[in-house]
Amino acid sequence: MKLSLLTNELISTGLKFQTTYQKGLTNHLPMTLVALDLMGAEDERLLGFYHQYITQLENVARNNAFLSQAEQIEQRITQDGIEATLQQSLSKLIASLSSQAFHCLIRLAYAVKSQQPREIAYSLAYWEQHYRPLTPLSTTDSYNAAEQLKQLTHVFSTTSFHADNIGERINEVAKHPNYLKLAAVPCDITFESTLKMVIKQYKTTHDFTLLHGITAYHALMVLSPYFSDQTAALQWFWQSYTAAFATACHAFNNKSSQASAPHLSWLETLSRGALSHNDHTIKLIYSCSEIYKRYPFAELKQIAHQRIAHEGL
Repeated sequence: MKLSLLTNELISTGLKFQTTYQKGLTNHLPMTLVALDLMGAEDERLLGFYHQYITQLENVARNNAFLSQAEQIEQRITQDGIEATLQQSLSKLIASLSSQAFHCLIRLAYAVKSQQPREIAYSLAYWEQHYRPLTPLSTTDSYNAAEQLKQLTHVFSTTSFHADNIGERINEVAKHPNYLKLAAVPCDITFESTLKMVIKQYKTTHDFTLLHGITAYHALMVLSPYFSDQTAALQWFWQSYTAAFATACHAFNNKSSQASAPHLSWLETLSRGALSHNDHTIKLIYSCSEIYKRYPFAELKQIAHQRIAHEGL
């Protein structure tokens, strides 16, 4: 499904803003515009979101290093094409899927959906500037994914972190000796089993950090054709997810009750979700709907409906 002319124009205009703002928060503008459009939002809604969201953003004009890097990538796209550029770039970026709390991965996936070369170039430059691998990849058959998460919960459920944001906490975990003992990826993980685990952890806690597991999984789905080794991509993703999971283990100590959720069709779910003023809610609901097309798990609908109920949409 192609984006509307207005959405493409707003994404293009939005490139005048930095990829981050307020000391490291991620600019979700292009991602949310794409999600809103594909959820069926009207032009008035798209314009309203754009003008409300940009009030907090910062101009990119003085970031010469970033602009130069993005321009070089855009030239590569012009010369080699989007597909070849993505394949080449992702072969180098694969070890850093959790960069900026998965937002580099997520922004690139939405950029690919937009098919705008400059937005793709900006997304790749954003990722390259924040490239930060966690720990070398290794695999193990000494535990499965569920056992790994159980052990991480036991170790980290009472751990305090110094960092203020998710991305820095993930990097903090990656250096922790107790995480390094459990960083190896189970040999038997698959795309489907990974999704089931990611869904279960978020549905149990509704934790903000674990929400990114779902939106990042969706991004991995979108970008998977551009990874030369999809098994390796999944393994790197799982390693990144477990580091993020370790920062959120405390959520299992205080499980929150959830409001009674409505039972809606996906069409109505997307329509209501597009009314949210929360960019994470919009992307979560859109991601659930897209993942559902490949893996029709009832829990994906339940997560979307709980979010709608929570915000009274």
